[in-house]
Amino acid sequence: MRIPVMHRLALVILALALLGCSDSDMGDVRLQVASFNASSTQASAEAGQLVINAGDDEIVLEQVGLVLRKVRLQGASAESCPEEGEGDPGCGELEFGPVLFELPLEEGAEGVLDAPVPVGSYTGLKFQLHRATNANEDADFVNEYPDYEDISIRATGTYNGNPFTFASDLTEVEDVDLAGPVEVTVDGPLPLTLLVQVADWFASADGGLVNPEDANDGGPLESLVEQQIRASFRAFHDSDADATADD
Repeated sequence: MRIPVMHRLALVILALALLGCSDSDMGDVRLQVASFNASSTQASAEAGQLVINAGDDEIVLEQVGLVLRKVRLQGASAESCPEEGEGDPGCGELEFGPVLFELPLEEGAEGVLDAPVPVGSYTGLKFQLHRATNANEDADFVNEYPDYEDISIRATGTYNGNPFTFASDLTEVEDVDLAGPVEVTVDGPLPLTLLVQVADWFASADGGLVNPEDANDGGPLESLVEQQIRASFRAFHDSDADATADD
């Protein structure tokens, strides 16, 4: 996962100065991402690839990326903030973006960013799946990641041995309830994992797997796979980064 860290830190520092927030008002959150966990019966990691088996079908994923914007925590500590607040860590924002999250294709969760938010209680994670266009604030992003122009999700690999590229322009806001409320304090970073259950994206009604290329823009399975992507997000406190919610 590649993020211009120094640029993000500069924006956070500037925002904090403008808001007049003191260190005692803020606590750190560490956001982690994962593509599967121990409860998955169909997915396994092999040599840096995610292997999904269902019925007589097999998908081997070599790369999975999502473009996100406006990644923020939701809860009582951010209730007074405007819905469209931008670049404001005082409103629980972790990353304004656009930013590319490249999912790890091995066991466990991988840290992708650390950000300060107001101390207090939070119950959800909100973000926008974003179709990056070569215009306005997206231009620099597309210049750095040209494969993601006009798409929000991209996956490459093989389906039953045949190479494929899956690309989706799905653009919408996702509200993901945390498995349980979490408390941000000044005592150290709070580790939260966004689990994206990629093995569910290409499931078929007959217990097998669909060809991901049939779900590309205009394809016969586009709507089905988009629906399954929407249902694939989970978020929770994960102190040991094992991609499983803490008890």
